[in-house]
Amino acid sequence: MSFRRSLPRALWSQLLWVGAAGWAFAAFVTERVLELRASPLRTVLLTLASLTVVAGASWAASRLSRSPLRWVPWLLLLCVLGRIWHRRVLRQGYEASAPLRTVGPSESLSRPITTTDLVLRYYGLSSNRISLERLRLVVLADLHITPALPADYYDHVFELVSAQDADLILMAGDYVSEAEYFDLAMRLLARRWPARFGTFAVLGNHDLWTDPARVRAALGSGGVTLVGGRCQDLPENLGRIAICGTEAPWGPELSSALDRSALNLVLSHTPDNIYRLAEQGASIVFAGHTHGGQIRAPGFGSVVVPSRFGVLFDQGHFRVEGSDFFVSAGVGADMPALRIYCQPEILVIDIARQ
Repeated sequence: MSFRRSLPRALWSQLLWVGAAGWAFAAFVTERVLELRASPLRTVLLTLASLTVVAGASWAASRLSRSPLRWVPWLLLLCVLGRIWHRRVLRQGYEASAPLRTVGPSESLSRPITTTDLVLRYYGLSSNRISLERLRLVVLADLHITPALPADYYDHVFELVSAQDADLILMAGDYVSEAEYFDLAMRLLARRWPARFGTFAVLGNHDLWTDPARVRAALGSGGVTLVGGRCQDLPENLGRIAICGTEAPWGPELSSALDRSALNLVLSHTPDNIYRLAEQGASIVFAGHTHGGQIRAPGFGSVVVPSRFGVLFDQGHFRVEGSDFFVSAGVGADMPALRIYCQPEILVIDIARQ
């Protein structure tokens, strides 16, 4: 007996309406609403909107099940799936390369909870604008330091980063989750991140929504250079290399064109800045914010992504209008502190001299 036949018709209709309306709401609304500052007002508005969607769908299921409008939930599902399919087709045109290798716990259907299954993903690029034989970048995003994850997990992150013999460490924001966890976050951020030529960072939306001055101070005490809204040139003996950063739309943005004769490494917390940064002359852009979707379905991928581009740039290496673009699934997790079929990751990118 099929699942549908085992349920009363009315209940099946309600499940269909609520499921279709809920998914459409998540796909079309939350991608932009989540840009708004986290606050009790946002929580109340999202809660009220969600309850309205559920109540409206339940009412529609009871009143419209025998009218021509009974096909509306199927149309909603087709719209959402069509939108995802369209973005996945676009994604294929932007995909640049898979990792050269991945080191860490293997993915498994029998192990859906992957919150602390941290992996290292290695990529390779080349450039004629560096003087070194190889420039190694280690990229971190979305630590979301919180007691919900064990302290030794963050120690493991630091140990893995330390073992990579990095030339540069690039940090793409969201070091904290909530203001009440600041003391824990500050202690972890203040340690010295080991990189031969420096560690550079921008802030993410959660940092800017809590206490950006304290986050900047903690990073600074750990020897991290903040580049939000500006660029910093590296020593000339390394080549023509600039580290730049943008914290838009929540903080300072890069407002001027970049020197295209340099290798411009640009940090952007969100992937939503990629087209503007590519137009400005970014050579390589590094982003996080998406958490890789945080909850992924096997064989399907991410379901809801906090980006105006949805699943288009949820994680991976892309080539966008002449710029290499890396979106990290991040290290931590937030709202809730849980990952399903979505491993946390640290990116290691070796740039060889051409």
